[in-house]
Amino acid sequence: MGDAGAGEFERRFRKQLEECGLPVPGGRVVAAVSGGADSVCLLALLAELFSGGEIELRAVHVHHGLRGEEADRDASWVEELCRSMKVPCRIFHEDVRGFAEEGKMSEEEAGRILRYRRLQEAAEEWESQEPGEKVLIAAAHHQEDQAETILHNLCRGSGLKGIGGMEKRRGRLIRPLLEENRQEILKWLKRKGLTYCQDSTNASDHYTRNRIRSHLIPVIRNEVNGKGVENIARMGRIAALADDFLEQEAARWLERSASGEREMVLPEEEFGKLHKILQLYAVRLALAKVMGQQRNLTGLHVREILQLFGRQTGRRILLPGGYEARREYGGVWIGKRREQKAAPAVLPEVEFCSFSWKKGTEIPKKQYTKWFDCDRIKGTPALRFRQEGDYITLPGGKKKALRRYMIDEKIPARLRDGIPLLADGSHVIWMIGYRISEYYKVGPDTVRVLQASVRQEEDKKDTEEK
Repeated sequence: MGDAGAGEFERRFRKQLEECGLPVPGGRVVAAVSGGADSVCLLALLAELFSGGEIELRAVHVHHGLRGEEADRDASWVEELCRSMKVPCRIFHEDVRGFAEEGKMSEEEAGRILRYRRLQEAAEEWESQEPGEKVLIAAAHHQEDQAETILHNLCRGSGLKGIGGMEKRRGRLIRPLLEENRQEILKWLKRKGLTYCQDSTNASDHYTRNRIRSHLIPVIRNEVNGKGVENIARMGRIAALADDFLEQEAARWLERSASGEREMVLPEEEFGKLHKILQLYAVRLALAKVMGQQRNLTGLHVREILQLFGRQTGRRILLPGGYEARREYGGVWIGKRREQKAAPAVLPEVEFCSFSWKKGTEIPKKQYTKWFDCDRIKGTPALRFRQEGDYITLPGGKKKALRRYMIDEKIPARLRDGIPLLADGSHVIWMIGYRISEYYKVGPDTVRVLQASVRQEEDKKDTEEK
């Protein structure tokens, strides 16, 4: 591949390509080719492997519809270049400006989305037409691009993941030139006698990345440190490793200490033992697990949830997509937002029967079947949800407001209104599923027993099958 002067560059490329998972027998690549220097370099390097039978190769060019005749020229030039290299080429035409307006985003972002959408489409079509090795997508990002990305993300307030920059491989996307600087790419093209297209928009300060590339990068390289760009890229690799480690540790903690998937509770005691950086990662991963990867979820939401641990029970924050985080006894709950209702629509079915008490009879210890001293019940037992003024009698004869009892028992606020009660006026006989009042327990003086049994769904099924 090439002359002696270009050999070292090509050896580095092959090494980076191997780290990306290529070449392998039957390896297939879709190369993104804009016509610029970087993509021409990438295409030419891959085409050498293609002509040698080491990989299968196709090229994709996306015409953004933004630069008129210049864009038409680039598309035709790429087609001709691919023809000369005997690489199959496909041209896609997109209305980037219209897509940006419709999605209320920058043309820069719209172009990126549409570009990767078409590359993905080309890869998937190839796989469907010719089953075999997974089709990879090769992009020509290099060291300066990485530095631009890191600086851009840093200025936007990104965490370690953003500062880590672009990955050499992510899914089917590979970037085998990511550790090369642009000067080395240009030198190699010159040695090989390869030309390329100049995109006039690269000189425009309209795009954020262009401003970083045209103004910030030169200052760093010329006035701060000649190896500043290289150092930024190296810092990005370290940040990416740190991010991966912290994410793994947080994931282990969540699996060990937190519960739930569609909703989750972060336990206060265990959470408080974590290092602050792991707390941040644990919250972020919990949100991702419960809510999915929501685009409008920000670092601000993470910080607000962290602050909930220091607030009183019942405080909450609203999250995107109809979710919320709420402070509860014992931790912070994250889940789908629920409208607070006085009570659920349906109460459980309860069957009652009464009989004479025979001393020495064993009282059932079932969770949903309870016995009560019938003669202590003053009115007609009512099945309902909690009301203002409800109270329960605890061991020792102490009466406690039901609201206070639920707080002391650390029953989550979201559950309290949904706990069915058997009540004698304001006096709670039975918090179904929790406890019975000490006052109504069967004792030595009991004459008649009231039995209350909650008919469970399991019981219904058994009855139906019989």
